[in-house]
Amino acid sequence: MIASRSKSPRLPRVIWRRAARRSMRALTDFLDANVHGDSKARRKEIEAAVESLRHSPLRCPAVATKEGKTFRRLVVRDRYFVYYVYTPPRGMTSAGTISIRAVRHAATQNPFLAVRESLAADQPHAVLSTHDTTPAIA
Repeated sequence: MIASRSKSPRLPRVIWRRAARRSMRALTDFLDANVHGDSKARRKEIEAAVESLRHSPLRCPAVATKEGKTFRRLVVRDRYFVYYVYTPPRGMTSAGTISIRAVRHAATQNPFLAVRESLAADQPHAVLSTHDTTPAIA
């Protein structure tokens, strides 16, 4: 058995895709535009959360599978989503790869996008008016 040179375990490397860098830049621009947003602090938090993925890359739930790749979502402070793909090691020389695909603000997700309420034909739509509908008293 060949001993490793260092006692520390091998950790997967993190690769930021171009689209992920763009989405991170868009997020920081959005936070800079907000009066209460601190883009530098949020960026550090997101980068620290991504770095923590190296120790347990499979801890986040899978959200989709596309072209044989399992996309996972890391939630940071219940506000930011980091979508990534983990590729496990293929031998003794590799420790695997975490490919960051996108960083999104939770507010950009619309959970009600596919929800549609069906109205029955006998139910009228509500109408709002600025005119007084009560008859004038003479």
